[in-house]
Amino acid sequence: MNYRFAVKNFDGELAVYLAQNGVSARQITRLRKREGLIKLNGKTVFSNARVKDGDEITITVADTPTDFVAKSKRSVEVVFEDEHFCIINKPAGLAVISTRRYFGDSLQNALASKWGTDFSFHPVNRLDKDTSGLMIVAKNSFAHDKLNLLLQQNKIQKTYLAVVEGNLDGNAIIDLPILDIKGQIKREISPKGKRAVTEYKALKSNGKFTLLQINLLTGRTHQIRVHMSNCGFPLVGDNLYGSASPYIDRQALHSYRLSFIHPFTSEVVDAVAELPSDMKRLLEENLQ
Repeated sequence: MNYRFAVKNFDGELAVYLAQNGVSARQITRLRKREGLIKLNGKTVFSNARVKDGDEITITVADTPTDFVAKSKRSVEVVFEDEHFCIINKPAGLAVISTRRYFGDSLQNALASKWGTDFSFHPVNRLDKDTSGLMIVAKNSFAHDKLNLLLQQNKIQKTYLAVVEGNLDGNAIIDLPILDIKGQIKREISPKGKRAVTEYKALKSNGKFTLLQINLLTGRTHQIRVHMSNCGFPLVGDNLYGSASPYIDRQALHSYRLSFIHPFTSEVVDAVAELPSDMKRLLEENLQ
């Protein structure tokens, strides 16, 4: 994949220009390793070349293909796709990465079937296996760097829908640090953890369950599940931070909306994935 830069208001080293325009140090190192991946006005140069106003830089992102990934018959719904990335509506029960535990049945395997096994897999916002909804997957390492920077800068608005146990009303912000426990899947609230901020708004409640709209202002693993459980309102069906439920066989959590400015075209990307059938059924049976 080729990316072009039109140099304006700059006079200096090419590597510095690239760094100032969103190319990571890791990507610049990759470009240095093979001659011909950087061109200045159509001619092959190295990253220490001098560039100035009016120059055109072209970089070729040549990722090493992911080790062989088995193809899967499982199909996934693509909500948005271009040459840089796609947005997938991931079903509950589908792991993101192909591992020994989920060998041959993951989002990675499904995309290997769609794009061919000679591809590089770059998930941006990862979802738990049993969380459904929208996920961004970059098609190359540079696109991943650009999207990941938006994620770190909180410029990707992430909206979830969740059903929790108990009666909640109004809205609030939970600002509690979350700690990864070495050797465990489970996370916990701890002053030693990393800052985690969750904003929620109650949409509907029957006293027993509450439907929440949740915006993530940070992106810690299990953040919504840990925060809501710590507040005494675990997600329905969350047997890690709450308890199993007869109404749904996974945590009732869905990545509903992703909204951000496209890092290459500057257009607004606003993707929505409606609730899956199991969460719709949960609401119909308990929150009418």
